[in-house]
Amino acid sequence: MRKRFYFFFPILFILVDLLVVSIAFVTTQKVIGVSFPLENYNIETLFFLLLSWTSSSLLGKDFKIGRPSGYEKSITKGFKTIAVFLALFSFFVIFSNPQILSRTFVLYFAGLLFLFIPTERVIIHLVVNKYRKWGGNYRNATIIGYDQLGFSLFDAINKNRNIGIRCTGLYGSSTQTYKNYPLKGNVQAFLNSDLENIDFVYVSENIVREELNQIIELADASFVKVKLLPHFKTDFLKSYTLKLIDNINIIDVNYLPLDHAFNRFLKRSFDVLFSSMMLLFVLSWLYPIIALLIFFESPGPILFKQRRNGKNNEIFRCLKFRTMYLNEGADHKWATKNDPRVTPFGAILRRTSLDELPQLINVLIGDMTIVGPRPLPVKLNDQYINQIKSYSQRHTFKPGITGLAQALGHRGEIKDLRAIKNRVTLDRFYLNNWSAFLDVKIIFITFIELIKGQDTAY
Repeated sequence: MRKRFYFFFPILFILVDLLVVSIAFVTTQKVIGVSFPLENYNIETLFFLLLSWTSSSLLGKDFKIGRPSGYEKSITKGFKTIAVFLALFSFFVIFSNPQILSRTFVLYFAGLLFLFIPTERVIIHLVVNKYRKWGGNYRNATIIGYDQLGFSLFDAINKNRNIGIRCTGLYGSSTQTYKNYPLKGNVQAFLNSDLENIDFVYVSENIVREELNQIIELADASFVKVKLLPHFKTDFLKSYTLKLIDNINIIDVNYLPLDHAFNRFLKRSFDVLFSSMMLLFVLSWLYPIIALLIFFESPGPILFKQRRNGKNNEIFRCLKFRTMYLNEGADHKWATKNDPRVTPFGAILRRTSLDELPQLINVLIGDMTIVGPRPLPVKLNDQYINQIKSYSQRHTFKPGITGLAQALGHRGEIKDLRAIKNRVTLDRFYLNNWSAFLDVKIIFITFIELIKGQDTAY
């Protein structure tokens, strides 16, 4: 039910948006009497106008109605989208046919947009709040801290049902319990609990640092967001965002750059463009050549499909050119130097990393990204997930064809625990400091290293 809402609501939101824009457009033409000859435009042009509004709205995350946010935020988002759209609209008309541009038309059209869109956004916000109040689009939360601050948040959540958060109780150490505040156990009971159905964990300021670190580590492993109820110092946090629920301060602790929708859109756009160009201009002619050489060298499939852990630990089929003779240990045994399982041509593919090229298909369909933490085979991944602190943070975003660790030479066989710890450290640094520039830099370093060659590429 929850997945359906997040899939259908943005679509419905955009459709309502486009309807309101169309009403403003037609009203400007018919009621005010200012003409704008649509017959001068073809279908592609009209598609461009609709796409411009849709893109502006999606980039601004207009469809995202924040749970603690008020109507003013929805109105502000609407104003920003109108400004971007009108800029694109004006440039389009000027460069396509300046003669049909009417200042009066643009003035009235803009005026109606600034009237209609904010009104629409407030109505949608009201509808979503009502829907959440009736029990739809809710998130499950738990509070750690059986104290006054925890009680205040518990009351605020129950009072403001329209924010769509459900909290069934609190955890904490107390010898006295209160009827209105159900105690579910102490902090250790929470650490031993299953977070499968929990979306948010709110932590009171009175929790000691050691327990807080354990809570964050458990939440990271379960892909659950931690939100702090502050007064304690936050200088130990790399990055955080501050929100309010009924004047109660809340801090998102493990908020990463790629949690921001615009950053994900930017990264995904680059992934689609880069992988499409590589598939079209490189793999389209190189694939048949490599496939024939693999086919004639040894029996077996051209592609090796291996189960690996992706975003949120979900399993996907990672594609590679087959570089080994068929064997039983491919899924749980590292390739070693002079490994007899590797074919002669396979050794060339591995040394040049050409065996990774089919993963461009994984990128295009959305299982992987160009730059990100390298995925490990499921069986090997399971060996480290319980041995290394914060290992699961590698899976908070899609795995990559290359990554910061690989660009710096940490690739191939892992001989000891220190080697995987170094990779995890670099992967966490990448996720905490992501930027488009960092991605470009990693890609550049990767190409340089491929040309130079790496000793661990076997």
